[in-house]
This record gives sequence, structure tokens and C-alpha cells, in this order.
Amino acid sequence: MALRSGHGAGRGVPRIEVLPAGEQPVGVPAPAGIPAPAAPDVRRRANGTLADSASASKLGRIGGLTRAARSRELRALQRLGLHETPAALAPYMDAAFEFAQHEVARLASDCGGGICPSNAAALVQAAARAMAGSCAAYAAGDLALGARLGAEIRSHLLGARELCVREATSRPSGESPVERIRRLMTRPKETP
Repeated sequence: MALRSGHGAGRGVPRIEVLPAGEQPVGVPAPAGIPAPAAPDVRRRANGTLADSASASKLGRIGGLTRAARSRELRALQRLGLHETPAALAPYMDAAFEFAQHEVARLASDCGGGICPSNAAALVQAAARAMAGSCAAYAAGDLALGARLGAEIRSHLLGARELCVREATSRPSGESPVERIRRLMTRPKETP
């Protein structure tokens, strides 16, 4: 984030902006020892179909867990007042959700030292929703709204990257966020 002076008629009025791509801080790559998420151990035939019922059961369980996670997220959105996805936006939300998952993992790996903090992940989710809205706007022929939402996507993603990098560089090396909280909670209180 950067403090910038205003342009045009409001010259000199300061505002906070996300750093442009060329001014973003250098990312902190994840340590080499962080393993990739394990793929389910399923057996397949030569043609790619599942070989047995145990493999089908494993994949079905993963699908059920994913569906349950999406359902929990939907309930959380409903508590925030977002009751249901508009019909025009629905076809694009699954792709947006998948994009957000991949982007959070990429930020953690490439920029956050293996961790994508929740504030950066929230910005990625906002970018994903804006992406779904942009696609819906373009599909409806509203080019101006699609372009405005595209600029919002860029701003959210740059902000998420910057937050990820800044938190990674401020984190003591080798200390996880949980370890840091424990250390701070167990620190003796200072007496006045």
C-alpha cells in the first residue's frame, strides 16, 4: 500500500493505493520442504476409468467434503446478508471459486513463504467474485461494467500479493503463525 497525492481538481488530497505491479515487493518463496497436497490413492484402468469400488468411494468422499465446504461457505455468506447467487452469476461462480483456491495456493507458494494469510485470501475471494461478475457482465453485453470489474480484480489481486509478501517478510523465520501466537500469549506481562 502506498500513500499517493491526488490528481486533477483534488490535487494534494492524499489517498491510499495498492502498489502497481512494477513497485510490488519481492515475494518470499515457500521453503522447499513443504509437501504438495496428497492426491487421493485411487486405482484406474488403462482407459482412465476407476478400477474398483474402493477408489470410487475415496473420490466420492472427497467430492462430499468439497460440497460440504461449499455449503458452509454459502451459509457464511447468507449470515452476511448475501442470500443466493443471482441466476446471471451462477454459471461463473464455480470457476471463480476454483480460481480463488489456486490463487491462494500460488500466493502461499510463490510469495508468502508457504502461507497465504486470511486477509490476503479474503482479497483473492473478492477478486474471484468480481471475476464472476465481470464474466457475467461481458456475457450480457455490458462492456463498461465488465471492464470496471476487471480493474477491481487487478486491484484485489495486487493487494493480496502485497499483503502476502509483507506478512511473510515480517514473520520471524522458521516460526509458524500458531507458534508466534503461542509465544506472544505466554510472554510475561510487563508491570507498570
